[in-house]
This record gives sequence, C-alpha cells and structure tokens, in this order.
Amino acid sequence: MGAEVVSNIGTNYTLYYNILDYWKTIMKNHPSINFVSQGDMFSIDTKEFPAYPLGNVMITKASMSEKEITYGIQITLADKVKLKNNESTTSANLQTIPFDGTDDTVDIHANMLSVMNDLICFTRTGVNAFEFSNDIQVTPFSDNFDNGLAGWVANMELVVFNSCDTCLFPTLL
Repeated sequence: MGAEVVSNIGTNYTLYYNILDYWKTIMKNHPSINFVSQGDMFSIDTKEFPAYPLGNVMITKASMSEKEITYGIQITLADKVKLKNNESTTSANLQTIPFDGTDDTVDIHANMLSVMNDLICFTRTGVNAFEFSNDIQVTPFSDNFDNGLAGWVANMELVVFNSCDTCLFPTLL
C-alpha cells in the first residue's frame, strides 16, 4: 500500500462518511482482502455472498470536544475456516507441520494479524489528518459467527482535529 492509495489533502475527516471511506479504501487496496463492508459484522452473509478474506469497518461511537472529534472504530478482518486434509501416510511422505490441526484457524490468525498490522501502520505513518488516541486492542476470534469465520477484531479511538469555526453559521445566533 503506497501513499497514493489514500489522498488526504483537503479531506474533512470530521465527517462520518470520510472516516468510513478512508478505512474501506485502504482495505479494498490491500492485496490480501477480497471483500470490504461496513456496519454490523454479524449480518455480513445475510446481505451478500462475500469473497474471503474480508474486512469490515464500523464506527461504534463519537465524542466531541472543543477542538477534536474522537471516533470509536472497530475493524474486523476474517477468513473462512477450511478443513485440512493431510493425505500423507506414515510410509510415504508424512509431513511434520508445526501448527497442524484439523483446520486452518492458526494460519488465518497469523495472516489476518499481519494484514491488521499493515492497516494500522499505514494509518499511523501515512495519514496526517488524524491519530490514534491510545494503544489499539486487537482480539482474535473463531467460531463467533454462524458462517465459520476466524480472524481479528481491532478496537481503536481515532482523534480528528475539529476547527469549530463559529463563522460558518452566523444565522444561528
């Protein structure tokens, strides 16, 4: 993901739509994400049949101070869990795989955490319009959805400068 992915010159990130658009844009441009959505993650398969892995953004809250707006953002990255079929036998080419199991949940957790790190690092270093207010909490999940997904959920607070120019609305006084 290069700096050309998101143009933040002149973008007003105090606007709800622009925050959603930012996250959807960087997820759509990440080579490891095939589908991007917004809103409640639990209803993703009821609306469409997404291509996996997928990313979802949801604004969970907003608080306004005199000079800034702080958005609560939840990013979910997930992939469909697939069963592993190790068809080797002990007499012919049995492979020893250090993270082997009955499915690929460990692989999904490893891959989606790496993608989450990409998105967060790009946001920290590539965008001057906002910043994270504290450390980002990232939690793994599996079997939380009826559709067999595993991945990570990041909860963060994004602080955006708000000029609060009183000259914009002179007729309100």
